[in-house]
Amino acid sequence: MKFNQKLAVIALAVTSASLATGCVGTTDSVANVAAKNSPVIKQVQTLTNSNNFTTPYQVTGTTTKRLVAEVSIDKPYANLSVLANGKVIVDNANIPHKGKHKLNFLVDFETTGVKELTFIRRSADIKIHSVRFEDVTDVNLPKFANISKQANFDTEITYKYGGPSIGDIDGDGDYDFVLNNHNHVPTQLVTNNGDGTVSIERLFKHSLDFHGSAVGDYDNDGDLDIMVAQGGANGTNPTSYILLKNDNQKFTNASPEAGILTPARGRSPRWIDLDLDGDLDVALFNAKTPNYDGPRQLFYKNNGDRTFTQQRITGLEHAQGERVVITDFNNDNIDDVVIFSPITLWQGNGDFTFTNVTGTLLPKNLQGKVGYNAATDIDVNNDGLVDLYFAGSRTHYQLSRKSIDFNPQTKRLDIRDDGEKGTTLINFNAEGQVKLSDMDLTYRQYNDGFAIFLGKNKTRKIVKAKGFQPSQLPEEMKTAPSEMTFRAADAQGWPQERNVNGLYIGHLDNGKWQAEWVRDRNIYWTVTFSLTGLSDVSYDWKANNRNVQDILLVNQGDKFVNATKAWNIPKGGNNWGVTRGDINNDGWQDLFVYRYGHLSERIADLLLLNTGKGKFDIITSHGAYEPTDVGHGDMGQLFDFDLDGQLDLLSGSEEEGRWYLFGNQTNNDNNYLLIDVNYSPKHNIDPQSALVSIETASGKKYQQRIGSAGEVHAQSLLDIVHFGLGKEDKIKSATIRWRNGETQTLTNLNANKLYKTK
Repeated sequence: MKFNQKLAVIALAVTSASLATGCVGTTDSVANVAAKNSPVIKQVQTLTNSNNFTTPYQVTGTTTKRLVAEVSIDKPYANLSVLANGKVIVDNANIPHKGKHKLNFLVDFETTGVKELTFIRRSADIKIHSVRFEDVTDVNLPKFANISKQANFDTEITYKYGGPSIGDIDGDGDYDFVLNNHNHVPTQLVTNNGDGTVSIERLFKHSLDFHGSAVGDYDNDGDLDIMVAQGGANGTNPTSYILLKNDNQKFTNASPEAGILTPARGRSPRWIDLDLDGDLDVALFNAKTPNYDGPRQLFYKNNGDRTFTQQRITGLEHAQGERVVITDFNNDNIDDVVIFSPITLWQGNGDFTFTNVTGTLLPKNLQGKVGYNAATDIDVNNDGLVDLYFAGSRTHYQLSRKSIDFNPQTKRLDIRDDGEKGTTLINFNAEGQVKLSDMDLTYRQYNDGFAIFLGKNKTRKIVKAKGFQPSQLPEEMKTAPSEMTFRAADAQGWPQERNVNGLYIGHLDNGKWQAEWVRDRNIYWTVTFSLTGLSDVSYDWKANNRNVQDILLVNQGDKFVNATKAWNIPKGGNNWGVTRGDINNDGWQDLFVYRYGHLSERIADLLLLNTGKGKFDIITSHGAYEPTDVGHGDMGQLFDFDLDGQLDLLSGSEEEGRWYLFGNQTNNDNNYLLIDVNYSPKHNIDPQSALVSIETASGKKYQQRIGSAGEVHAQSLLDIVHFGLGKEDKIKSATIRWRNGETQTLTNLNANKLYKTK
């Protein structure tokens, strides 16, 4: 990938403009500004709630450019978006803390000519100090399209739990997937029909407290079985995992006969050969059970007769964390375990023991640090060593503490606070009608109601809130509307006493309002609601800064080094998932990072395009985004759904969202190679953890280990191994090494084909 550093510098006009009013104030005409292409701005531009900044820009040279902006904020955090002729080209760039920042994104103008650029802020005022564009050549930006409808992939709105599990479950040569839903819809199996469509079925008749899953062939019969985790009612009722044995696509619960019965707060099941005897053992990673000091993590040895015997592993069984990546970070062909968070590194010894090497390999400032929700192994620099990427995030519970979003374009305020004892007050401006909606009061054994009190007289109103099971919903909410509207005349004045649990709203004078939510004890897990029709919002408490920095650790053989800044990893964020693969087939592995987004708005996730020069370029306009979705970025997997040599994307949207299948429609002439790894030729060892190494005719070497492409609570088996080759069209050799040491070499291969091991 080559980059031309010829600069096309934006000329920023003096006068800011409001997108809401359509006012564009500039000191030069569009033609003059485009022609002059001035290299400096005439003055610092400040974005506020009421003022965006708009300026014309003449696109010349390449239509793909790198936007570089220097900005600053005086508040704890903010977001910056950029539009070209009304189309978003940078979606909610994170500015994670006060001070000056340099932002850069790849953007695609699609055509040359004059474009009207609009800069919009969220959460805090932003000063724009400089903006420039750099021409980018010899790269086609990855493009995805939502193919869910044409694939008959129609799923329900439901909470997710840690991503899907992908594998060839029916053994017909293409990928199927398991959808890990939480509690409203049970775990689902999606079967690839091989014609671009899928079939969906539920694996359980009823919804339970389902969590992660893993696919693997524990009985070595040639098809993939499924292990599903169940929760434990916040630790009050731990349950055992469910092993679904696959007999010609008929799934039965084999846990009792297999001997997997120990109760736990199940989170992340993993198939792993812990003793290198050729069959898959089981590792079950769990949340901590209150008032219990026994082993937190559970391990079972495969007896080779479809039964398991529980075994203990010193050290690892007491490791903190419930999210796991299975990889081989020291290249000894023995599976290692990365647990988070906190991040700990456990080197496998191949004999049902592990050595904690965290103190030796992990940077000291990351030891014991928490705040990571997802991770993936990746070889960012093609040196054959396993690097690690961790997505930083806030949990649901952490989000529910003084989180606030205000969108001045839609005039909507979103609140997500905890339901613990206390009061929280805001001031806002609104001239006309105000709408209260989307109230969510997550049940916590409190049954005395939560009313709306309007004005000095505390006129009592009720709206129906989410967050309750049917039996928990207060009686007066059952027939109440889910939203309400009111004006100043309906809520005049402010009451002196506000000691009953509820939301108080009052109009003070001249369009100025107050609202306060009162909790006289710990009543709910969350108090969430939205107000629409507002022009401004203020408060005197510290809002939740939801930015957590992602981390890239580069493997130097004897240790990992933090290469986050050097590799241009995006600033801040609240990222719930990450998956990796060579999206544009240029021979370098890329990353797709799932962003939680705003409280009630989905924003575009981040595609990190590996330049092959020691850094990533950041893209938000990639198309793997459904604008009508109202959920949040969660987790997914890059995989080749249709076996066309381009990696597609299965994505889950958390809370109010669905599952989506995005087809890779990148237009480039790079080559690829697919190798379908079957069972080993001599001892019939399944493909889990097999290593595939290729060498091109020109001598370039690549390798991939079979497993997942990123993990939270789910484990995939991506055994149709995908390699991007760039312009290479001949492969000298491809060597497959199964975990028992068996090898097979394929020679003289052509690009853009799928090969199978014998």
